[in-house]
Amino acid sequence: MEIPLLNPYNRNTLMFPKKQKMSQKSTSLNAISLPLNQVNLIEASAGTGKTYTIGSIYLRLLLQAGENCFSRPLNVEEILVVTFTEMATEDLKRKIRERLTAAISIFSEYYEKQDKAIFTGEHQFLAELLPYLEDIPTALRRLKLAEQNLDLASIYTIHGFCRRMLMQHAFNSGVHFNLKLLKDQSDLLKQFANEFWREYFYDLPFHLAAFISKELKSPEDVLNDLGSNIGNDFSVQLDKPELLELPLKEFLQKDIAENAEVIEKIKDAWLESAVEIRDLFDEEVVKKEKSCLNGKTHSSKTILSLVDEVTSWAKNRADITLNETLVKKFTQSALDNAVNAPFKKKGVRITHPTFEEIEALIEQLQPSNLFKKIILHHYRQGIQKKLLEYKANHPEKSFDDLLRLLKEALYGEGGEQLAELIRFQYPFAMIDEFQDTDALQYQIFSKIYRNESASGNVGFMMIGDPKQAIYRFRGADIFTYLKAAKEANERFNLGTNYRSSQPLVEGVNRLFDFKNDPFIYKNIEFLNVGAAKKNLVFQLNNQPEPAFRFYINDKDKSTQQDYAKACAISIQQWLKSAAENPVVFPNESKAENQTLRAENIAVLVRGYTEAELVKKELQALGIASVYLSDRGNVFESNTAKELALILQACLSVTERPILNAIATALFGLNAAEIHQIHHDEIQWQRWAEKFAEYQQIWQRQGVLPMLHHLLLAENITEKLLSQPDGERKLTDLLHLAEILQQAASLNESEAALLRWFEKQIQDEGRQEAQIRLESERQLVKIVTIHKSKGLEYDLVWLPFLGNAAKDPTKKKLFNLYYDSDEEKTLWDMQDQHLDDLTQEVFAEELRLLYVALTRAKYQMAFVLPKAFDKKWNALLYVLTQGEIGRKLDLPNNWDTQPLLEKFKQLLPNDVAIELTDVLQASEPLTLNISQENLSAEIFQGEIEQDWRVTSFSGIEQTHQRKAYLNESAVKKSLIFDDAKDYDASISIENIPENLTALAHDNDEMVLDFPRGIQIGTLLHRYFEKVPFAQLAEKENIEKLCQDLNLAEEQFAAVQQWFEQILSTPILPNNDLTLAQINEKQCLKELAFYLNITSHFDVAGFNRALATLHHLPSEPLQFDDIQGMVRGTMDLVFSHQDKYYLLDYKSNFLGETLKDYDQTALKKAMLEHHYDWQYLLYVVALHRYLKTRLPHYDYNRDFGGVVYAFLRGMNGSPQSGIFFDKPDWQLIQQLEELF
Repeated sequence: MEIPLLNPYNRNTLMFPKKQKMSQKSTSLNAISLPLNQVNLIEASAGTGKTYTIGSIYLRLLLQAGENCFSRPLNVEEILVVTFTEMATEDLKRKIRERLTAAISIFSEYYEKQDKAIFTGEHQFLAELLPYLEDIPTALRRLKLAEQNLDLASIYTIHGFCRRMLMQHAFNSGVHFNLKLLKDQSDLLKQFANEFWREYFYDLPFHLAAFISKELKSPEDVLNDLGSNIGNDFSVQLDKPELLELPLKEFLQKDIAENAEVIEKIKDAWLESAVEIRDLFDEEVVKKEKSCLNGKTHSSKTILSLVDEVTSWAKNRADITLNETLVKKFTQSALDNAVNAPFKKKGVRITHPTFEEIEALIEQLQPSNLFKKIILHHYRQGIQKKLLEYKANHPEKSFDDLLRLLKEALYGEGGEQLAELIRFQYPFAMIDEFQDTDALQYQIFSKIYRNESASGNVGFMMIGDPKQAIYRFRGADIFTYLKAAKEANERFNLGTNYRSSQPLVEGVNRLFDFKNDPFIYKNIEFLNVGAAKKNLVFQLNNQPEPAFRFYINDKDKSTQQDYAKACAISIQQWLKSAAENPVVFPNESKAENQTLRAENIAVLVRGYTEAELVKKELQALGIASVYLSDRGNVFESNTAKELALILQACLSVTERPILNAIATALFGLNAAEIHQIHHDEIQWQRWAEKFAEYQQIWQRQGVLPMLHHLLLAENITEKLLSQPDGERKLTDLLHLAEILQQAASLNESEAALLRWFEKQIQDEGRQEAQIRLESERQLVKIVTIHKSKGLEYDLVWLPFLGNAAKDPTKKKLFNLYYDSDEEKTLWDMQDQHLDDLTQEVFAEELRLLYVALTRAKYQMAFVLPKAFDKKWNALLYVLTQGEIGRKLDLPNNWDTQPLLEKFKQLLPNDVAIELTDVLQASEPLTLNISQENLSAEIFQGEIEQDWRVTSFSGIEQTHQRKAYLNESAVKKSLIFDDAKDYDASISIENIPENLTALAHDNDEMVLDFPRGIQIGTLLHRYFEKVPFAQLAEKENIEKLCQDLNLAEEQFAAVQQWFEQILSTPILPNNDLTLAQINEKQCLKELAFYLNITSHFDVAGFNRALATLHHLPSEPLQFDDIQGMVRGTMDLVFSHQDKYYLLDYKSNFLGETLKDYDQTALKKAMLEHHYDWQYLLYVVALHRYLKTRLPHYDYNRDFGGVVYAFLRGMNGSPQSGIFFDKPDWQLIQQLEELF
């Protein structure tokens, strides 16, 4: 039976609007006639020009060209292209730019010469577009505009798209304006896992607590067990659903307690007969010359110690889990199964009534593994619930939250309007790599683009290849793709391979084109593709090479090292032959493409272990290589760990950290040298002084200058380059130094930067940092199959395809499988559907094989065992055309030679089969590389010395200093000053350290409250982070008071003050208070930049204020501002269809309420020039609203400016509140200055 779980992410239930029956037949795609105003699925087999097709569709949309074209020409901001990684978006943008540039060049040349001969090769598509163009000049204008604006193109990752939609349509989506992306929610998960543990397990009786401790161990272990399944959505498959219906505490008290009672009976039964049982085995097994039991399972040497182990368990009353040794060794059935065949024929067996009694009791038990899964189910739901509650009240959102929130907004109230807004913004959308999508992602796009009312006015393309869906471990769902394929109006396929030689294409066709479901699932069909490159030739020693070269290992038992060695020797032969006869690809048009370069050789592996084997064998033969993984992150390198130790030593300059640092490979010291340094006082003092110097450089100049100094001082570059893998380490070190420098600006101190770095190493919210190639030298690429997807190489080696598949169900708590009847993912708690799970995993293995076999341009080489093991293997499956079935264990071995000979019969001239003994290693290669004389580029540009980014604080402070600072000193001020104006102009001189008073009712002093810039900053952060409704809550107030270092007796007074702040009406003639502001109708900390096109017109600014400003502001004294003005508005909120700007001020103006009346507030506004501040803010907000609101009108839609002087707010209307709505003409004139 299936039990639905708490479902915040809802990834499986696909809800589509009802439409007419969709076409299931796939037709060949014609890029000119492809209908662009409907929902289409484009299936692009490997190498068939998917990205080129996307580019062609893009050109058609820009030019409104071709048959069945879009209803109007679109610009680059209206064409939405979604893919799955940041790297892919940049790559796609680059390729579209190249297509635009080429189209502009070709059309321009054609317009001048009217010669169609220029439309050759890849430009043939442009010739086909010609008849559909109104005129060439119009087309060129559109293309040039698109090229100029391509940086604004709507090419996003799925998460980037969702984030933009949530924030741009915040009022429609109901999501906080100030949404913050939480890349790492590990700290939150730890917090909630600990809370759940405390809430449910702390008060358990001892025996249950012991059970939890043994099964779950700790909250950290629970999080490890749950893994990515915390965020995934699935239901539970369980025969006894009542086990899940009880609350966790009742389940623990009832079901586990019942199990414990049965285990107590088992223990009692064993202890009653323990002595007899021990004597029985002593007589029948230990003392007998030949025991009737199998020596492997019941050895005479260990049998008594096993009996003692069970006895010890039985005496331990705290342990309420079942002993595994008892189950496997000492039940009657286990003992009967262990009897050797000759004795079994005679009817000999070892028996005791206790064995049968215990076996009967065991059958009454629920397996503890099931109990653990049920507890994890409750734990997972509990963490999910806490996460959702937290995120509902905080702006932080994870990547998965972005998808969930957009989906909820689209399917909730107002969802149709939101979908219409998105369609209006992006009338046409393409999803690249659609085979890697999941149900939630498809729900989002289905709601937007598969809509009856939008028919004919929108287009939606799903582009992918189900044969290349290899990201199941990341949550990609092939079943969503298959379901979506049925929903498309039409299905198209790309039928020509532009990557590989004809024999390679034909070979892959022959391997996968068979009736017995080549990809296991019937609806993933394999279509034969043609080859565009029919004349590609690869030759060694001037002899043509076959497209497929198979080596069969001549040993009976193959090892992984054998495979790696064969691969390395073969590559050595390739490179050696290419060095002697450089032309190996004679039919290539360009001379540089005719030679074989090491970087165009790829060895495809599954992971790091296989890669290391190949790398070592290549290194032994003098061949340099680099390992590139989909997960190859520089933080995973050993260099990162060593650098962390060096940074710790620089930060603390104490004995243990310094010893750890100098023991790293970067310093190149041996144990004897380190020992001598440690025990030689003079040497030790010198090293301590060195690290103290590094610390000072770090603190004064930054982490990058410090590491640069350290590299030079310790000769680290020379030491590393003398090591075999030194170039790799040096590249990683320099890369990490750059990353640390970038991260330094985001961390408040050196210690914070080190903590951040250590978290990256531990993979907590790790940023993308793909390892770099160590140099431009020729390096053989060792690439994971996942990483190789979408790439091509001249020659490809596949050394490990003969490895047997692993058991996908072994020791897994979460066996998830897709139920085709329910059309959703289920958690098979009782492991009853392991065949379905195995089939899913094997299907992906076949898709991985397809990806591996479609990377090569000229040749693929393999090494295989003499015979395949009795385990399922993807290559074996296709070689036998599915005959081996879909079970892990096979009834017999399969000899490799006959299978390959059968394949060779299909391609007699393109398949070579040899034994590995023909591979003989030569002397290690030494490649002669000519060194060019390099020189540094001379900088000839001009740097604007007086350009800067300033803010209100910078302008106001410069104004104040103008009387006594000369011009040159002004220009030496900060390039980038602080834009958060937290009472920055308040002088804290002459203010006593003791507390100042704020008077409220009847001029009584009710609150002593500190003042100064830091206090203002803390209050601003408090208003930013805490929802308005919770500002006066005791828990939040206590934390604020602790941050302010206030005594406990002042907590209540601060709480009372905040209650008064929240109850003070903030608008004139209106009862609105801060407490009544809707969190979803406001934006906190809205940052902006105002661009000063040339030089800021200070005189114009002063003229506008003198004639149109409501306050008698003094003239601004500032000769020259060039660059940008930035700022951060504390709060923008909407009330009764008007938008207001609010700024908090914690300035101390006096000790009585009179000091906060309107006259005093105006005086303070003028003294601190806050009117300049809010005029800049209003100009920025005015611009923002103009771009966001259709038919925006300043007088109608803008409500005004509120400056809330917090110390004066006592609950009475307008107390501590300054309000102004600047004149429309003033804002117009000020806007012209920017």
